[in-house]
Amino acid sequence: MEINIGIIFGLLAMLGYGMSNAIAKVPARNLGTRNAIFFRGVFISLFLLTVFLLFSREAVLSITYVLIGFIISLIAYVGFSIFYQALKLGEVGVVSPIANSSVIITVLLSIVFFGEPITWIQFSLILLIITGIVLVSINFRNIRKSQLFKISSGVPFALITCLLWGLVFFLYKIPINILGPILTSFIIESGMMVFSGIDIKFSRTHFILPNRRNLIHVFFVALFGAAGTLFFSSGVYISSVSIVAPLAFANPLISTIYGKIVYKEGLGALQYLAILMILAGIVLMSYSGGSESFF
Repeated sequence: MEINIGIIFGLLAMLGYGMSNAIAKVPARNLGTRNAIFFRGVFISLFLLTVFLLFSREAVLSITYVLIGFIISLIAYVGFSIFYQALKLGEVGVVSPIANSSVIITVLLSIVFFGEPITWIQFSLILLIITGIVLVSINFRNIRKSQLFKISSGVPFALITCLLWGLVFFLYKIPINILGPILTSFIIESGMMVFSGIDIKFSRTHFILPNRRNLIHVFFVALFGAAGTLFFSSGVYISSVSIVAPLAFANPLISTIYGKIVYKEGLGALQYLAILMILAGIVLMSYSGGSESFF
């Protein structure tokens, strides 16, 4: 059975985002969150601009959709900032699964507003992948200790992040349909760079230039991040957001495996189960389709 090309792009986006997030641990720790995001944005904008100049000679340029792209980048950056505030206040094992649940919002909005057809089998596999995404980073011990819904727990910030990220990846398809995936990726990522620079300026964050070691890490964070954004954009350009997004959002699978190999991070039985769920959902999704849609 032929595999949907959108699924292949979704898997490549998962790999790109997963590697980018995993490597980002070093520059985020050494440079600080805002500086790391800014320098990531500088490199990722250069990568995407190069791809655009090489492969998008006949791109359609619409001021309206360019502005929409910048609005999406603003929402995305606000989401990132709120997420890091959630991490600062709460436990990773509590706030990260909540934020990653944003794919549920993306899928539901895409089905309702874009009228994307989806079969019962695909819907069940999406739920399987989403469950794996949540379980791979959840820590029930931290949940029991945290006072949920208090500001100090970080959960309210994680819920806001979930809503914003879900909206961002749903909105991606609107400018992509007009501007194409490459130009849209460049606009959104360069917009995030601009907003992070403005944030550094007005928050009076100490601006730190990366040394050679950090620069190498930032380079690869940006390279994989550019690939993730580009493949996600290309996937939703030719396929359904509701199919591509769950695959791209399964990137914690890559980050977890990378952490196990490179950072020697331990994995519990629940995380191994989550990895199996994500892998099973991905494999079965690759060969699903054809039956009657329930929307």
